[in-house]
Amino acid sequence: MLSPLPGCLSRRALASARPLLSCALLAIVTTASACATAPPPPSAPPAASGVAAPPAASAPAASAPAAARTEIDEGGAALLRAEGVDGAFVLFDAARGVTRVVNPDRAAARYVPASTFKIPNTIIGLETGVIPDERFTLRWDGVQRRVPDWNRDHDLASAMKHSVVWFYQEVARRIGPERMQAHLDALGYGNRDISGGIDQFWLTGGLRISPHEQIDFLRRLHAGALPCSARSVDIVKRILVLEQTPAYTLRGKTGMEMDERSSTGWLVGYVERGADTYFFATVLVGAGSDGERIMPLRRSLTRALLKRHGALPEDA
Repeated sequence: MLSPLPGCLSRRALASARPLLSCALLAIVTTASACATAPPPPSAPPAASGVAAPPAASAPAASAPAAARTEIDEGGAALLRAEGVDGAFVLFDAARGVTRVVNPDRAAARYVPASTFKIPNTIIGLETGVIPDERFTLRWDGVQRRVPDWNRDHDLASAMKHSVVWFYQEVARRIGPERMQAHLDALGYGNRDISGGIDQFWLTGGLRISPHEQIDFLRRLHAGALPCSARSVDIVKRILVLEQTPAYTLRGKTGMEMDERSSTGWLVGYVERGADTYFFATVLVGAGSDGERIMPLRRSLTRALLKRHGALPEDA
């Protein structure tokens, strides 16, 4: 509220001040209008193809501490060399804001996700209603496949546990290309490329993701920062449990794709140990003939690297 004019201010003085007051008021209005209509700053350019750089919009809600840093783990690289394999390992220690990287060039490249895609495939299935709940079951089609555990009926939990490819191919077919693409775009998963067939794109098609992007996705899953319901996240977290002890809980998913030319093996997930959470992604790559050797090394090397950095106890 304006205060009354002091008695000593004459009408003539007020009249002479009016032009100055009008100019001041006009300047204030003009400045406010300019601020209100100013365009937002331009967004960052998209990352170049093949480089792991998750978009800023998809950053986890629970961000790393301000002192976040990256450390190159040369000792971890020696562990891979000792086994005669190529690949990368990335570990994000959320409590300390430290990312530890084995073989940075490999960690920045994108690879076919193989069965690690069962994590977003489950979320999309739940969100679209293709998967109504954890009791969702598909009957085996009677086709004998190379993994004996695949040759029977499966529910959602057992299909995840045994990495049943035919089960998740049927889920993807029921989701369909349009809904799959829309949800992948919303989730910001890898390069979001579903070319190569609705039931093949994560196996032999165009979808690619880097170890850094795997960790970004897992961090958003853990933080409840993905564009999906809390119910879907809770179901996925339950069926991803690999080990649960009084000392820690290990959640994760393997992936393996091999043909006559190349092999790609994954293990991604996170460890909750007390108040600490460690997110990790291991990828091992080699020639087609290396597939059988890479398969068990996904787990053994990941376990050794998790122990090396305190994510798992030494006796785990």
